[in-house]
Amino acid sequence: MSCLPVRNLAIGLARVGITTPLDWGGCQYQPPLYFNDGLIQTLVVDYWYGTTWRKWGDRAPWLRHLPPVPWQEQIFTGAEEVPLWGIWSSPPDAKGTIIFSTGINGIVNNEWYATLLGRKAYHRNFAILLYDWRGHGKTAELSPIPYSYGWREGQDQLHLAEQLTNLGCPAPVILTGASMGGQLALWGVKAAMESKSSPICGGATLCTNLESSLSLAHLQSTMMGRKIEQSFTRKFRAEAEKRRKLFPQSLKPGALERMISVDNCDREMVIDYYGFNSVEDYYQQTSALYFLDQLTLPYLIIYAEDDPLFDPQIIPHMKQRMAQNPNAHLILTKKGGHIGHINALHRLEDRFWGMNRLLDFCETLIGQTPSPNNPNHT
Repeated sequence: MSCLPVRNLAIGLARVGITTPLDWGGCQYQPPLYFNDGLIQTLVVDYWYGTTWRKWGDRAPWLRHLPPVPWQEQIFTGAEEVPLWGIWSSPPDAKGTIIFSTGINGIVNNEWYATLLGRKAYHRNFAILLYDWRGHGKTAELSPIPYSYGWREGQDQLHLAEQLTNLGCPAPVILTGASMGGQLALWGVKAAMESKSSPICGGATLCTNLESSLSLAHLQSTMMGRKIEQSFTRKFRAEAEKRRKLFPQSLKPGALERMISVDNCDREMVIDYYGFNSVEDYYQQTSALYFLDQLTLPYLIIYAEDDPLFDPQIIPHMKQRMAQNPNAHLILTKKGGHIGHINALHRLEDRFWGMNRLLDFCETLIGQTPSPNNPNHT
């Protein structure tokens, strides 16, 4: 099965410059009144769904309307023979394959939204892969190779797509991701475009990181932003400590003690290994914003203007670059927060509006028109 030509992708897609209210298949995004602030939505959603996921796992109440996925655990091989841990599954009548990259934490088992996306995709008859990207989670236990914010992970996704199709998962393959995982997915689309022989046909991303320098400076400019950055730093340090225990020669003496901010973590973990001149050079070269106008495969970005993790000045640059590219599709909402887009109660679908739109786009890519069916529409 091949990807639908981009000229036919206009089924309900928001074009660049269109903001909310946005109507796709009768499902207009409208947050509950208590989620009209992006920071509040981000913090509450992360706390509630994260806490219930850690406590109940697959028995979490917001997963009950979706059947469990019969996951298979596997070690895949990425670019440069880097081992990548993942879980995958393919329904008997799968119509395509989705690869999902998690956010900056990069650990499937820790992210509630990864499990939710996997179950929703499987319920829609997609084969699905969730994986821990370089330097994260179970992948970090297999290799000391560090992450690169998409620069090498794009090539990893080419290898993952080929291995999934060899396992019997159907083409086309669609790359998806949230937050930093969205940037990884865009790098994968870029790699697929350049390879010209990949089963990957496009991508869809949610709350996508696009420019690391601007967004990190934006976080560091407010008290709450600094607290969010410190939570990222603690998780990076935990991964670095695990790396030091497993691969003692992979970190310089004193590196862990110097990791007191995200940019310091990147300096200690990434810069020398991949040969970047500086953290600033690393962020410039890996930020997806600068190639949005160049991608020749169709892709979608779902983005909220009130996302507290990203600098608002990114938005006009994103719109300008995407407006120059007929393969680019943008859903830009006034509200939504970060990995939120929780909808008010709607008779046609559950509350995970952003994730539902992402999967609608995946169905559109393979030539199927998404349509809400009932209150359990996923």
